Amino acid sequence: MHNMKTMKRFDMLLICLLACAVAMAQGGDKRLRYDKEKDLNGIAMEPRLLSMHENYDPMDYGTWPYYEAACTVAPRDGNLADRTAIWCTKKATYVFTIYKQHWDTMYFVANSSEYIRDSKTGKKYYVREHAGAPLDVTYWIKGHAGDYIYSVSIFPPLPKNCTHIDLGQDTQPEKVPGTTGWSSPEIERNIPVSELQAHQNLVRKSKSKH
Repeated sequence: MHNMKTMKRFDMLLICLLACAVAMAQGGDKRLRYDKEKDLNGIAMEPRLLSMHENYDPMDYGTWPYYEAACTVAPRDGNLADRTAIWCTKKATYVFTIYKQHWDTMYFVANSSEYIRDSKTGKKYYVREHAGAPLDVTYWIKGHAGDYIYSVSIFPPLPKNCTHIDLGQDTQPEKVPGTTGWSSPEIERNIPVSELQAHQNLVRKSKSKH
């Protein structure tokens, strides 16, 4: 009888411990951990402008400005979430997206319809700024084929209770004659913010080109 009571107490204790562990795990995912603005010190964000045409025409690739990427980083492939690092401060949200440079010169655009969406509430936070280059302006990046580079988009700050986000955009730029066009927009859903914050080391280890 004594052994049975001891086993029951042990079982109850084990159940309580498991319940506490689950509660702690869930509780740790309910609040956003803010980064500090100073954490971004020393991280290059803006590409260097090389040349600018006085008569920019989004449908004429001969008039697009030329930039050089701010940095190169270690190779990083995979889906959008795998290639994204994020800093969440109380002033803004900084999204670093890593790309492979397939050719020595590639074209990019930061679309003003890009957003971060709270996966739980559905509220969208639209991009406010693209570091170093205007929004909705297509531009060339000069570099070396095979390098991995990043671009930085700046969004409004996320609320403390936003722990999972979607990344996407509402519209797609028009195909420009004489180009290969744009790849299909990537939409990633229900990404833990903490997972993207853990990718910060991908950017911290970058090598400046300027």
